[in-house]
Amino acid sequence: MLEETFIHMPNFGPRRERRLCQAGIKNWDDFLSRFGTSPYHNAMCSEIDCSKQALGKKEGSYFAQKLPKNEMWRCFPHFEKVAYLDIETTGLGKDTDHVTVVGVYDGQDVHSYIYGQNMEKLLEDIKKYEAIVTFNGSLFDIPFLKKAFTDISIPPVQIDLRFVLSSMDVKGGLKKIEQQFGFEREDDLKGLDGYDAVLLWRKYRRDDDEAALDKLVRYNAADISNLKKL
Repeated sequence: MLEETFIHMPNFGPRRERRLCQAGIKNWDDFLSRFGTSPYHNAMCSEIDCSKQALGKKEGSYFAQKLPKNEMWRCFPHFEKVAYLDIETTGLGKDTDHVTVVGVYDGQDVHSYIYGQNMEKLLEDIKKYEAIVTFNGSLFDIPFLKKAFTDISIPPVQIDLRFVLSSMDVKGGLKKIEQQFGFEREDDLKGLDGYDAVLLWRKYRRDDDEAALDKLVRYNAADISNLKKL
């Protein structure tokens, strides 16, 4: 996927990329074979060489700095250790509220990190991933986590499905999009939203209600499981 795009290069956009494709240049190697000896295209060829080296070394930060948010999906096939991530909080204020639950789905197992129990383990576990997938995470989840844990090592390859789907004219919140694609949740989780997650946490803390915490964790797990489907 990455080898077939040029829009991470300086002064390059979708229209210019389409013109290359129409001219039969569909990937980096095609470009190099056509213009590898052209002085006029020297800068582009050098950029492609740098891109090939970065991809070979799996330097996610290189592409994270150059690709638009709605094009980060192109990194997905090249980085195998992927975490689907979602957080729950006590509210929307990064300065006044805190993270309550972080869910990480590695494609096989769900890992839940709970405030006051095992949240510190997240700081070590997140280091083993090469990329993360979120929904609106670039605007909410990631800034919240970085505020809460100044030493957290978030993988540089961050695929925000909100922007990917929006570029395909699939818009709305995660729950609305799930319904659009026919995804189902457990009966007691249907209709729950972010505010319900706040209330469940309050009930757990106020009443020491383990059932409320269990429901909150399952709600969070449903979010990250459906991210993989999307």
